[in-house]
Amino acid sequence: MNLSRRSLLSLGAAGVASSAIPFSFAGQNGKWKGKRPKNIIFMVADGMSHQTVAICDEYQKLALGKPSSYWAALMDRPDVYTGLQETRSLSSVVTDSAAAASTWGSGRRIWNGMINMYPDKTSLRTLTNLMIEAGVKVGLVTTTTMTHATPSGFAINIIDRDLEALIAEQHLTSGVSVLMGGGDKFFSATKRKDKKDVYGEFEKKGFKVVKDRDSVLNLKADKILGIFADSHIPYSIDRDNDPELLRTVPTLAEMAHTAIENLKGASKGFLLQIEGGKVDHAGHANDTAAQVHDQMAFEDAVKVAIEFAERDGNTLVIVTADHATGGPSLNGAGNEYMDSTKGLVSVAKHTASYQPIFDMIGKTASGSAVQGAVEAKLGIQLKAKEASIVSDAINGKSLFADLELQGGKLSAFALVLQNYTKVGWTSLNHTSEHVLVSAFGPGSEQVRGLTRNVEFFDMMLAAKGLKWSNPTMSFEDAAKSIEKLRASIDPEWLAFYSSVDDECLHQ
Repeated sequence: MNLSRRSLLSLGAAGVASSAIPFSFAGQNGKWKGKRPKNIIFMVADGMSHQTVAICDEYQKLALGKPSSYWAALMDRPDVYTGLQETRSLSSVVTDSAAAASTWGSGRRIWNGMINMYPDKTSLRTLTNLMIEAGVKVGLVTTTTMTHATPSGFAINIIDRDLEALIAEQHLTSGVSVLMGGGDKFFSATKRKDKKDVYGEFEKKGFKVVKDRDSVLNLKADKILGIFADSHIPYSIDRDNDPELLRTVPTLAEMAHTAIENLKGASKGFLLQIEGGKVDHAGHANDTAAQVHDQMAFEDAVKVAIEFAERDGNTLVIVTADHATGGPSLNGAGNEYMDSTKGLVSVAKHTASYQPIFDMIGKTASGSAVQGAVEAKLGIQLKAKEASIVSDAINGKSLFADLELQGGKLSAFALVLQNYTKVGWTSLNHTSEHVLVSAFGPGSEQVRGLTRNVEFFDMMLAAKGLKWSNPTMSFEDAAKSIEKLRASIDPEWLAFYSSVDDECLHQ
């Protein structure tokens, strides 16, 4: 029986973690100086590193003729504060998205793979639960499945992030008013293993269920469930080059606009999380063009949020990442590094993410098939030796098969493309770096300097005059409890309700 790849049934990083890891921080402790915002918009570019922002900024200057990226311009404004966020989890100095989002959702370090729960099955009160109890409306918008780790981190308690079919059901009782993203397979009776009609259950609770772009653009409803893909929303670069996807799938900015318009009348204000989740997926794939385009799409959504906040005058917008992914970097190349500029500009010729390219190449790839697909989709004429590196990797004969962080076809492909784009990657995995955080609106100055990820929970509660302290757990106690939990779970039950996120697998 195959179990979840990220399952808590594995100790994961327990072997390298130690009691030196700090587990919780006092944060703001309910204190707030100055005007309190009525609304909070918390924006997450999942998997975004510093270099993601820098590459996106330079790309838009060089390839698109813009003066800068939107976020770069935002950071240059005197009314916007920028700092760094520390990103570790309970089980490791490198977090996953479930633990990262749970720090915002509960104010506590969480074991990688779990959402707002400790390994002893202690459930923590969530930010969403506390806000809704105080009369605040809540919305979650994402380009991943609606049941994915980051949106779930604000609202859900569950032992394994991969139990997405059960997360879909939890959203029925989470109290969230607006949910928009992908994941039809977790809501549709014809696609769920248990044949449960989760859409029907949402409709019984008064939700307007929409599944296409036209329906969401001018939508007015008190409760909204918008699901626009079977799994994750397509990469922006693929959407932008497919007329059918352009017609049927809304952008993150469009979903953000609709969410804000339907939440803004709440008498006690609203809390809205907006996630650009495909930035992370592109990082896992080491896909430069896909990451650049989804970062730009995320920043389009940031623009929607900031412009609303400027008009409203009573909204705090926080823009950050949960962690970085892949370690991308534009490298110096050529005489006086002049080829670096040419390499980045060449990304403008790319018209697809890696997935359609691998689909064209096929499972039993030849060097000529690799060359044809790469030229068709990326505008690059690979040399025969370069194409053979990729075809060998697809056929299980990678030169890098024994390298833990550079194995498989994705790494081989990215390393070959580095000859042309000059963008290199350190791995297919998350990294431990501190990530950027910018803020605009009442209280935005609190993100200056270094903010620990657990402190955003206290910060957002304090913004609404609220305070809550969840119980803590040490790494040592968590490591003992995870062994007991592993032994107690029925593997067939776990496999039945778990999903496998193909876009984050590293074969």
